[in-house]
Amino acid sequence: MGKKKSKGNGEGTIYVNSKTGLYIGQYVIDGKRKSVYQKKNEKVGDFKARFNKILTTINDGTYIEKNNETFIDILKSYVEQKHNDGITSDRSYGRELSTIKQIEMTCDNFINKPIQKITVENIEKSKKNIRKYSNAVISKIWILINKTFQIATARRKIPYNIMLDETLRKPISERAEKKIEALTVKEEQKLINILTTKEANHKYSNIILLQLYTGMRIGEVLALSKDCIDLKSNTLTVYRTLTQDDSFHVIMGEHTKTFKKLTGIDKGKRTFPMNDKVLKIIKQILNSKIDNINGLLFWDYRKDFYITPCEINSFLKRINEKYQITASSIHSHRLRHTFITRCVENGINQKVIQNLVGHVKGSTITSDVYTSVSDDFMIKELQKMS
Repeated sequence: MGKKKSKGNGEGTIYVNSKTGLYIGQYVIDGKRKSVYQKKNEKVGDFKARFNKILTTINDGTYIEKNNETFIDILKSYVEQKHNDGITSDRSYGRELSTIKQIEMTCDNFINKPIQKITVENIEKSKKNIRKYSNAVISKIWILINKTFQIATARRKIPYNIMLDETLRKPISERAEKKIEALTVKEEQKLINILTTKEANHKYSNIILLQLYTGMRIGEVLALSKDCIDLKSNTLTVYRTLTQDDSFHVIMGEHTKTFKKLTGIDKGKRTFPMNDKVLKIIKQILNSKIDNINGLLFWDYRKDFYITPCEINSFLKRINEKYQITASSIHSHRLRHTFITRCVENGINQKVIQNLVGHVKGSTITSDVYTSVSDDFMIKELQKMS
């Protein structure tokens, strides 16, 4: 070894290897001694500049140590930790695991690379595969990709988040966007007539009618129990929903869909007055036999299990095929859209609608996503002009 040359401020040491004649720089970071070696064809001045740059980054707090931690390792660790900390529910955890699988299928060109070696070009290349999904799925994929780079930046794995590159944009689905349309007034009335006459005795009829009359999510209707009803004030309280665990098995949730574990706030919990149609159904149910362990208004006594949203959607499909209610498919979420659309068409205040259906106040989702405009309503509105 040659004679060591100490840096004047003691931040590092440079010396010449007597065997190779090349310079070696040493520095300490987090109590560990690190070495930097001059390359064979590298000029001494260039080597010293490279070494001094490392010392500068240590001093200004921007030092990034080389590591081989991959993108997918960071992502999976993040999702697992959130679930272990109780921040995500089993259902949300299951959805994020599904999104990870979609990322693995669409972004296989970079997910197993060390995150320090991933480039904007790698992300751009994956977009072609990502676009095969719907815009809703793409948003979930993009959020988790961005979150992974945010974590890597915060933990000093990479110097900056490449997802912030000005030229990098979230891809748009190549699929045609499917908009859920509300039933028309005539279609809705036809469905109600069928449920109150020909199918009046079916065990699912009142479930569907309640959704049409209240706009509740189907999981909320199926989670209603005797303690949700107050006949003194004629009010109904929604405070939980049927949901799924991380294996997609139906379970009873403790809160509504909009509950935030991080804050402990459930903005979907609500109490609203029952109109005459709702009250009639509720009284009819309460007068019947309710002896399941959960005190639920709706229960499959033959299976001794919850009535599931899938069963309701299957029933809606069957009666639509049988009675030709509408040319397009009917599912429970379309009934929620129908209720909200009727409310808007009848001039009900948006804050009232949001309280009825459990949307966060101030959100645009009530008007932007859930509201259709029926032909009959447009005709009535246009008649105002004449």
